[in-house]
Amino acid sequence: MKKKLLGIILTLLFIVGTITPSVSAVTSNPNKQVEQEQTTDNHPLSNSETPTVKTTESLTDSKLSQETASSTQAISSTQKSNTEIENVERISINEQNFPDENFRNFLLKTIDNKNDKLLEEELNQITELNLSDLDIQTLEGIQYFKKLKKLEAQNNNLKELDVAALSALSYLDVSNNQLSKIDLSTNDAIHYFKGSNQKRHVSSKLFDKTWIITDETLRPENDQVTLETPEWQYDGTSFTTSIQVPLNYIYHVKFSKKTTLIENSETTIPVAVSVNFLQPEVTSVEKVESKNEITNLTVGDSLQLEYSVIPKDSVLQNPSWQSTDTTIVKVDNYGKITALKAGQTEVILSDEKKQLSVFKVIVSDPIEKESSGDQSIETKQSNSSMTTSPNLAYQTHVQTIGWQPPAVDGEIAGTTGQNKRVEGIKIFLNDTSISGNIEYSSHVQREGWQSYVKNGEVSGTTGQSLRVEAIRIRLTGELSQKYDIYYRVHSAFFGWMGWAKNNSEAGTSGFGYPMEAIQIKMIEKNGMGPEVGNAYHEQANMRTPNINYQTHSQSIGWQNWQSNNSISGSVGSGLRMEAIRMNISGTTLSGGIEYSSHIQSIGWQTYVNNEEVSGTIGRKLRLEAIRIRLTGELSQYYDVYYRTHSAYLGWLGWAKNDLEAGSTGFAYSVEAIQIQLVVKGQSGPKLGTSYYEKDKLALPKVNYQTHIQTIGWQNPQANGSIAGTVSKGLRMEALRLNVTDTPLPGNIEYSSHVQSIGWQPYVANNEISGTTGNKLRVEGIRIRLTGQLELNYDVYYRVHSAKLGWLDWAKNDQYAGTSDLGLRMEAIQVVLVKKGASAPGKTDTPYQTSINHLFVMGHGVNDPGASYAGVNERDFTRKELMPYLQKWAGRLTKNKITFYNTNADMYQDSQRLQGAYTISTSFSSVSEFHLDGGAIDLSTGGHVIAHRNGNSLTPQNYAIANVIKNYVGLWGSVQNTGGINLRTDLLNMNVLQSRGIPYRLAELGFITNSRDVANIRKNIDQIAKGIVEAITDEKL
Repeated sequence: MKKKLLGIILTLLFIVGTITPSVSAVTSNPNKQVEQEQTTDNHPLSNSETPTVKTTESLTDSKLSQETASSTQAISSTQKSNTEIENVERISINEQNFPDENFRNFLLKTIDNKNDKLLEEELNQITELNLSDLDIQTLEGIQYFKKLKKLEAQNNNLKELDVAALSALSYLDVSNNQLSKIDLSTNDAIHYFKGSNQKRHVSSKLFDKTWIITDETLRPENDQVTLETPEWQYDGTSFTTSIQVPLNYIYHVKFSKKTTLIENSETTIPVAVSVNFLQPEVTSVEKVESKNEITNLTVGDSLQLEYSVIPKDSVLQNPSWQSTDTTIVKVDNYGKITALKAGQTEVILSDEKKQLSVFKVIVSDPIEKESSGDQSIETKQSNSSMTTSPNLAYQTHVQTIGWQPPAVDGEIAGTTGQNKRVEGIKIFLNDTSISGNIEYSSHVQREGWQSYVKNGEVSGTTGQSLRVEAIRIRLTGELSQKYDIYYRVHSAFFGWMGWAKNNSEAGTSGFGYPMEAIQIKMIEKNGMGPEVGNAYHEQANMRTPNINYQTHSQSIGWQNWQSNNSISGSVGSGLRMEAIRMNISGTTLSGGIEYSSHIQSIGWQTYVNNEEVSGTIGRKLRLEAIRIRLTGELSQYYDVYYRTHSAYLGWLGWAKNDLEAGSTGFAYSVEAIQIQLVVKGQSGPKLGTSYYEKDKLALPKVNYQTHIQTIGWQNPQANGSIAGTVSKGLRMEALRLNVTDTPLPGNIEYSSHVQSIGWQPYVANNEISGTTGNKLRVEGIRIRLTGQLELNYDVYYRVHSAKLGWLDWAKNDQYAGTSDLGLRMEAIQVVLVKKGASAPGKTDTPYQTSINHLFVMGHGVNDPGASYAGVNERDFTRKELMPYLQKWAGRLTKNKITFYNTNADMYQDSQRLQGAYTISTSFSSVSEFHLDGGAIDLSTGGHVIAHRNGNSLTPQNYAIANVIKNYVGLWGSVQNTGGINLRTDLLNMNVLQSRGIPYRLAELGFITNSRDVANIRKNIDQIAKGIVEAITDEKL
């Protein structure tokens, strides 16, 4: 019985909190015998070495001795009535009800008391089962134990576990199994859970360069999974990766809203998956087909050559690329070519020395290229076959510049890239014997088309800040019969437009876009002039093309085509988009639309265009982000806008012209999309935050505000700043929190432990927790994140508590502060960190339900300390003083006293860098007890030693000294200091001072003075009581 009672005491101690090695604990429950044992186990509850069963049937002493002899434990409670037993269902212990052989054998040997292979009244009697270390693979049948409160199933091979039927279950340990998930959302009574160290072994197959795990038992809920290996992705149906690495993830257990977990409980299941990557048989490539028969490039351009392989699933083993003329085209090891000079050449693709395909490449010189300078000048088009007028010149009047120097023969007049409008123009035609003239008319802001002017006259305005938007130029007389006049305009937003000829309009009207530069050429009739077209756009006649797009969605497939800002995909259905294709219609402009998708397990795909599929079909891979861009003349005159509806994030902001839209790194699927074209320079949708990349996402801001005694609501604080007060003795009465500056959905929830109320229900998002106007102190708090905030971040918080000061950091719904001690919270700090990141500080003791003190009996082991008349310090403090200290310690209700291992000497331990170096910071004080040595029967009295540089003149130290004074007397040297002796030469004192733990050493009297020893022995009960009361401030 004594052994059993000791086990129960230790179990309770373990539940309360961690006990420092080499430290023993004393229960603080009155009317109980106080016992001391060295404690070494930091787990909340110890486990028996053999499976145990706890029933509600009372055991006689004979039964108890039998159970003890067979190493099976049983603890009694209320006997069930006969009526209850009659109503119990009968369950056969067979393979159908209990498929696992090891589970069945355990039931037959341990539970089946009647040996009838039936469970009947046992189902109502059993409240605890210890099934650890039994190599059980399934606990199917556990649902019959309706009264089960405690289940220990650690160290088995469980892949799945359903405990929904166990409504009374309060304790569950499933650590060291093979679980991938568990659901505790209906188990309201759960208060302790442990699920650490789940290890799985699975196989993965390769599908189109992606490894996929298809194990049906490895499918946790997607929104409860945080991947720890970024190489893996998960969409709720299968884990996928393109790199052969192990898989690790955290499964966030869903608990009932009524659940209150005790300290040391776990809320997640860490799962480590070792993967056997099954190598497929490799099929060699038989043939390669080039995507384009001929590839056309301009000097300076680069392009990735595209091709398909036959058979479809074949793989190039050792591809090599070679250009037949490296002066025209160079090619890298991956088939990317770069054009170096004009000409024709071929690029050859081989595999293992076998030639598979030849890519024909034609490179041409650019028609024009710009060079930098104060005024951009374009290289003149080759005019080997043109005849130009030698005396054509033109001059522009430019915003903030005025008249520029004349330009001739196709040179640029005006500016590009400086956003400066042309306000006026003069064109000159001199030194010609041919009759006729040059005339020109400008379209001017607010005026429209002006009348024609000629040869050197100003068209447009000067000094009025009016923009020229378009121009017409024509020749007259014999000049018009022998020459053509060509011109083109650089327009704001549209850039260089097409060439116009012989009085056609060039530029824009109706848009409000200024002409910024112009080029003019005079070409002899039938000569080779620039290609004419798209030189002028009038807003009233410019019809925006149609952007058409079609999406392939989960469970639906290809949906109907949508156009021009309509929604394609689904919203509110939770269906992933898997692929997309699009095209442009209703335009004569050249160019097209290109798009690239970011795909689960693949990443960014190569751009495709004009109705080609981007994404995947039939592989259940989510499309996570997209980029869209226009090409050719379409890109010159239009902007493409698009936005995505992303899982959890909703509608994101609008993106434009090849910017990313969606998200990467979160495993969030795009669910819907909108796309539209807008004329360059015109108002489109307001751009916003269109794309989130997990690794680059800034931490959210956590804001918190406290209501303080005599102050009221203080200014809000954020991100680790102190809210409340320190060292002013003011209670915190209420607080509120919220999270801002994040796109991720989710809330911050918090619950306060309030004086006279206890733990309040959780509130969220700036709701008040605590009270105002009631003068009630907040004593403790729990804070947790929900939704996607919980999956991506950890919340840490710590409180400043009266008497205890700053406690350690709590995390993710752990308790912080105190309860049942009557200690006010005074201040708080809260921070968010990325999931799994380091804590902002120590996390050992964030919460206390008792004020912990450590008592150390001086000297020990081979050091007896001072001795006289057959008495030494070591034995006196341990054998005579300590039992009385334990007696009074056991009567404490708000404080807890732990005794340092009496088989050790803390001083000697500290010399080995243990002892004072390793004492837990959860202790509010450390008190060491000695007897002094001096002149025989002359030296007398006791005193209290404390650190000179610390806050040592405390009421507690004076109270201890006063106890010594009353029963023994004070040492002469401290008669005038109230019994306090301040020093800095003790090892334990200095170490603990450096660690911020208050320390005192009480010399109760002189062991060399028989009167002192007699007084101590005579009054030892009152001395022990007085010391305990002095240190704890608790009246006994």
